[in-house]
This record gives sequence, C-alpha cells and structure tokens, in this order.
Amino acid sequence: MAFEKIKSSQPSVVKLLENSMKKDRLSHAYLFEGEAGTNKFETALYFAQMMLCTEEDKPCGECHNCRRVKHLTHPNLYVVEPIKNSIRKQQIIDLQNEFSKTSVEKGAKIYIIKDLDLINISAANSLLKFLEEPHPNTYAILTTANIHRVLPTIISRSQVVQFASLDKSLIEQELLDEGYPGEQAKIASLVSSRLGDALALLSDDFFDETIELVKELYQMMAGVSDSLVTYLHQNGGFVFQSNESLKLFLSIMVLHQKDLLHVLMDHSGMVVFKDHLDVSKELVERKSKARILEEMEEMLSLQSRLNHYINQRLAIDNLLIGLERR
Repeated sequence: MAFEKIKSSQPSVVKLLENSMKKDRLSHAYLFEGEAGTNKFETALYFAQMMLCTEEDKPCGECHNCRRVKHLTHPNLYVVEPIKNSIRKQQIIDLQNEFSKTSVEKGAKIYIIKDLDLINISAANSLLKFLEEPHPNTYAILTTANIHRVLPTIISRSQVVQFASLDKSLIEQELLDEGYPGEQAKIASLVSSRLGDALALLSDDFFDETIELVKELYQMMAGVSDSLVTYLHQNGGFVFQSNESLKLFLSIMVLHQKDLLHVLMDHSGMVVFKDHLDVSKELVERKSKARILEEMEEMLSLQSRLNHYINQRLAIDNLLIGLERR
C-alpha cells in the first residue's frame, strides 16, 4: 500500500486518524465521505493497519498483521462490497454472524463497507441496529461517494470524515497509474475537477476525437490550408451535440492556446501538446502576446456564455475566423 500516496492526497484525514489513535479516542464507526477516486478504501485499509500493527510506529506496513490487512487476509478484518450494484441484507447478516464469533486473534475487529450509498433499505436497517449496539473493540469504516443517499440515522451514529478532491497533479498521476497515455492524462486532469469525471472522459471516444480535432485546427492555423470554419463543419459537427461537448471543445482549445504562451515565455516544459511544439512555435512567430491573450479571452468568454441564448454555431464560426486571421 502506498502510504505516501495516501498522506499526500489526504493529509488532513491521515492526521485526524493518527491523532485519534494516539489519544485513544477512536469512534466505533467512521463514515469516509468523498468523490470517487479520493482513496477512501485505501485509507480505510491504512486505518485498519494502524489499529492492528504490532510495531511501535504504526502502521509499519511490514509486520505480519500489516501485510495480512493489505492482502485482505487478516481474520479480524471483514470487507463488504456491493454485489451487482447493491449491498443486500444477507451480506449484513453474514457480517453480524461473523462478528458474533469469538475472535481467533487478539486486537481490534474491523469491518469496512464499500459504497454504502448502494445499500438497500432492509440491509441499511440491519446495519443500523448493528451500529446502535457496538461490540467492544469493534470498529466500522463505511465509505460513500454520495452521502445524500445514506440514511441520516446511520450518519448520526458515525463520525463523518470528509475526503478532499484531488488536485490536478494528483488526478494526473492517478490516471497515469491507471495506464492512460501522458497527453490524455494531462488533458483530462486539466479539464476535470474530479478524478471520476476525468475517468469518465477517458472512457469516451468523443474525448480523443475532440483532442484530435483541436490539434488539426491548430495545425491548419500554422500552415496555409482550408478555412477552419469549413473544416469544423465538415469534420467536427459532434462538438455541437450538447453544451458539455462544446465546453470540452473550448476547454481543450484554451489548453492549446496556453501552449502558445508557454512557448512565448520559454516555458516549454509546461506545454500540454508536446507533439505539437513545432506548431505552437510557428504560431508564436506569427502572433503577438497581446493577440494570443485576446484570442484566449474570447474562448473563455464564449465558454461562459454557452448557457445563454446565443447562436452557438455562429459564435464558434466567428471565433475560428478570428483565429485564422493573419
């Protein structure tokens, strides 16, 4: 388990849990709440290791107990996960039966329930009864990405721990760790506010198509080619399918436009479209800094006006005509 990754992504959460351990003020139930991808389950295992670690500096990550928690084989750890997008009553009954038995090993008994918002009502009521009568040295760690779908009575009997959204660099690293190419990971992290949104973008062919469309438009700007407006209407009609698709198109346009500023200020290391560095350099030779900024401001302004009653196609046409002006 990457302890440093958890500590860097959720420092406030780790500090709270560590202080609870040091001061011996553990709650019998914790509700880890935060958007998808914020390492809630990984932190739950980290917390379980803290409680079961046999070394002085907890968790060490290397002792027999820590290794068994990591591999979900410790007999004092029980994990409940949704089955076909639902946590069912029988799963909670099985959990209760397991925890009614005498523990074969000393130490805390811990159960983790993933995606608590997917629990059905009968299972939630059974869990509530279990939470109302906590067993000594038994701890619940519940996780959810949608606390509004959790019973208020369960929330009231738990210590809610809020997980912060990941910053852009952490989202990018998460995507790289998942095996996505560097350019796509960088762009998805920059145009998304949450890891879940970035992952959703990367799973949609529309995302790659939009990137390629933007790159082609900038390639055309740098050369002597057909009209950008004509090209867009012939090859990029998909960007007009919704406000969201058009916003994405403009967001990626802004990223490429920023590349021109990075090149102008000799910050090539910050360029997003690295395979288009020559294109950006060519455009910088042709355009002043003031014009590059003016064009970017027009993109941002248009993006903010999309929800208003404007002729979107005409507005985009005017933007592209301005961009190809020599």
